[in-house]
Amino acid sequence: MAGVIVVKYGGSAMEDPAQVEEILREIAGLTKGGFPLVLVHGGGKEISAELERKGLKAVFAGGFRVTEEAAMAVVEEVLDRKVNPGIVAKLNELGGKARGISGRRIFQAKKAAKVDGVDLGRVGEARGCDPAEVKKALAAHETAVVSPVGQGNDGGAMNLNADVAAAALAGALQAGQLVFLSDVPGLMRDPKDAATLIREIGTMELANLEKEGVIRGGMIPKCRSAAAALKQGLKRVDFVDGRVAGNLTKVVRGRAAPGTVLKP
Repeated sequence: MAGVIVVKYGGSAMEDPAQVEEILREIAGLTKGGFPLVLVHGGGKEISAELERKGLKAVFAGGFRVTEEAAMAVVEEVLDRKVNPGIVAKLNELGGKARGISGRRIFQAKKAAKVDGVDLGRVGEARGCDPAEVKKALAAHETAVVSPVGQGNDGGAMNLNADVAAAALAGALQAGQLVFLSDVPGLMRDPKDAATLIREIGTMELANLEKEGVIRGGMIPKCRSAAAALKQGLKRVDFVDGRVAGNLTKVVRGRAAPGTVLKP
């Protein structure tokens, strides 16, 4: 769907309530302004807090959350019945028009491969994507708010990396743009030095940066999925600092590129 903008919002960028409200205010305003938006959200902080409350330890491998059966029940509960409805309610409160959609209605998932020899449990990889429910929301001029939960080939829920899910959905929608909102200015050659921000980069150079170790940890699935989305027809992917008010609006309206632009 030409012109559709898929926004992925999660991680540390979702930890400050004031910043979250500002981002959602921007999304509500953009939707009211006629921009067809899809929001794929995370919820890592809430998941970790609930796991701790239930006495379950949060374990990560290669940027992925190791998700055993008990943890998966918590992940689905938090994402589909707490975070997603909360975002929808807030968008509507701010004057937007939003529809919550569980990723289980969109993503078909298979069990992810081991990472560094670690079995990730019920972590899945999107092997298929049916965007019909999202298209219905967009046709009704609503912001589609999608959780990163997949339907496993065994009938159970699978925990999807939200970056990977957003890229898969953007590809399936043939979206015009994919925006990753995070808590950093963009891709930097030195993660500790904002002056090393990369303004524009191609997929070939992106792969080289991974080989050099510049891109590592949780940035690996984000960048790989972004590159895969471009191969499916997207024209650009933006890595934007979601902590700065107005950044999302600038990027969507084409006024500026405050972060990193990834092109084919």
